Amino acid sequence: MSGGHWQYAGFRIKDEIGNIAEDESVQSRWPGTAAALANLADVLYEIEHEMDYDLSSDSAINDDAAFDFKATWAILNAVLKAAPDEWFPRGKWATIQAAQSRVAKESREGVA
Repeated sequence: MSGGHWQYAGFRIKDEIGNIAEDESVQSRWPGTAAALANLADVLYEIEHEMDYDLSSDSAINDDAAFDFKATWAILNAVLKAAPDEWFPRGKWATIQAAQSRVAKESREGVA
């Protein structure tokens, strides 16, 4: 079987979240949420795709803990990038870069 564990839900997830994020009413009333959803659409698609192919036996996720760490970081990173600068008193990009550095270090040390 080629993918399809969830009947190719990744495409629907990406499209529907993208539609919500691009909706003018959402963008005008909840711009932060719209930005976060726009960032998440591709990330969630990619995560679902990898899990789907693993569960369908088309490919394998060889290290579940590492995949989980990577996927969770990708979700958090997408949301952080959409968050308002005011939430980061020491600077948004400095905070994101510090987190990225820690994630990279923990990945190299086998924490992930």
